[in-house]
Amino acid sequence: MDKLHFFLEGPGRETIPVSALDTDTSSHSQTVAEATPRILIDSDGNIAEQTDKSGYRFQFRERFGVWSLIVSD
Repeated sequence: MDKLHFFLEGPGRETIPVSALDTDTSSHSQTVAEATPRILIDSDGNIAEQTDKSGYRFQFRERFGVWSLIVSD
């Protein structure tokens, strides 16, 4: 299985690569953790938290606006 790649698209259609921040210490498989991210982090260490139940909207503490999740393989 190919690795999933996560991006967040924000205001002005700015797109940045992010990765899932593993906050669950139980023994879930890597694939399951990647498929359901709750917290994402960008290359500068900025953390984006999920803001909706479906898992497609995120918000950074350090950046303005709501960001949309884009998943690619």
